[in-house]
Amino acid sequence: MALKAAIPRHFSIVVFGLTQIALDLEVLWYLIRWDPPLHRFWHTYLGATIIAVVMTGLGKPASQRITMLWNRIAAKCSDADLSVTVRTTWLSSFTGAVLGAYSHILIDSLSHPDIEPLQPWSPSNRLRGVIDPHVVEMLCVLLGIIGIAWFLMRERKQRKMNQPARLTPSGGPGK
Repeated sequence: MALKAAIPRHFSIVVFGLTQIALDLEVLWYLIRWDPPLHRFWHTYLGATIIAVVMTGLGKPASQRITMLWNRIAAKCSDADLSVTVRTTWLSSFTGAVLGAYSHILIDSLSHPDIEPLQPWSPSNRLRGVIDPHVVEMLCVLLGIIGIAWFLMRERKQRKMNQPARLTPSGGPGK
């Protein structure tokens, strides 16, 4: 959310999320089969690069469909304007996929003992244990909260600026 708040037109939070899900399908597969290690090829920077390329292409149309569905649902909420006006561009799809893939590998490298992010070149994971995994989780939550607050404040300000001036009962502009 902090990335979306910082660069809203150039970052797709939907593609970012879809990329996270695509990467963790590997973990789900091995978890269902109870076949450790859970983090294998797709949880390397090489695998994440392939996922990022695929999700850039699939993410843009998927994001547009999800946004259309969201806006249909949001239109039924007459008390608040929850519609999304930012379109998913190829650039925003690319940045969402790339930042989603690489941040996923980085964060997992800090937290999981079975990840080897530099495979096939090196089996090492020098980031494991650098930061306590609970601190990593708390930082993610904190950044998420800050990002949501920042994003909502920015959206509120933007929507106020785009609203036509309201007339008061006397016929003059309102506050």
